[in-house]
Amino acid sequence: MKPRIAIVRGKFLNAYEMQIYAPLAKYYDITGFGSLTPYHERFSFPVVKLASPMDIPNFRYKMPVLNRLCIDAHYLVGLENRLKGFNLVHTAETYFHYTQQCLNAKKKGYVKKVIATVLENIPFNNEGIWGRRAYKKRAREELDHIIALTHKTKEVLLLEGCDSSKITVIGHGIDTRIFTPRVNHWKHISNPDSNTFNITYSGRLETYKGVYDLLDAVAILLKDKKITQKMQFAFIGQGSEYNKMLQKEQELGIASRVYHTHVSYEHMPEAYRSADIVVAPSISTPTWQEQYCTVLLEAQSMGLPLVTTQSGGIPENVGDSALYVREHDPVGIAHMIKNYMEHPRLRLEMAKRARRRAESVHDVRLIAERIRKVYETVL
Repeated sequence: MKPRIAIVRGKFLNAYEMQIYAPLAKYYDITGFGSLTPYHERFSFPVVKLASPMDIPNFRYKMPVLNRLCIDAHYLVGLENRLKGFNLVHTAETYFHYTQQCLNAKKKGYVKKVIATVLENIPFNNEGIWGRRAYKKRAREELDHIIALTHKTKEVLLLEGCDSSKITVIGHGIDTRIFTPRVNHWKHISNPDSNTFNITYSGRLETYKGVYDLLDAVAILLKDKKITQKMQFAFIGQGSEYNKMLQKEQELGIASRVYHTHVSYEHMPEAYRSADIVVAPSISTPTWQEQYCTVLLEAQSMGLPLVTTQSGGIPENVGDSALYVREHDPVGIAHMIKNYMEHPRLRLEMAKRARRRAESVHDVRLIAERIRKVYETVL
């Protein structure tokens, strides 16, 4: 009989991360645990949905209110009893409420082992709310093992007092057989079929993602008389800044060259095949840094030239397969995009680096095997 593994992610149960667990199904009986309204619905393993404060419809100050009422709103009603009989529970973050529930289940003898994947990369972050520091301390002490998403995350855990012997660094992965370049992709990268360059942003439309910096860069590029190619700019995603972005596009006079769309995850490979350059201009804040950036994983796998910043874990994600700009630097973003447009050899070289890195570092089968080794050690 296969060992039973529970992967607990609540509202954050998503296809981006869960693809790395699909290859483990031949070794384990995997069940996902999400809220009633997780990010995605379709997975390669069964999912148990439990009610959570996170399912409450959005209202102003929703998260501050819920987090102060619950210490952390990532709570799943009835989770502890539903975990009975699992050999290993794989939760997330040391301060999430359901991580405490998983540890409660272990204490009651319902489960044998509990591990967590930790993404947080700012020391002592999320401790301003009463009770969270205790949550994090208990998790560091009682978890059987921790998977740190990046070495930066590991450094944070060590600063907060975690035992280094219980930390393994494993990044996220991407299915390179699904996110794969188009036919004649390399020829197209060096010599596009049309005279239009498609520059793409994918992700949440939020200020910390650098969307306004990219809009300013678009305005700079469109005013550059030395650029002969026509440019089109795509924003794929949703977020709180959507309406304000539309207004700014009008003010900058760039609305005719910018279009917005939302694409389901299963159709993202097709969307990337329309891109010539992908830009991810994330900006660090006092309480947030990019933890890994799924978009950059996807774009690497698609073999696309990348422009990004060094926010948080991005350098560990893309390595030398991207052109970097300073954070909050529209002029730098415009310069790097123009650099790609003017130099076909650079586009081709960076695109090939990206694809090679996806295949050799990030492929889900490689990541899954590293996770399996942690499971076997813990079990």
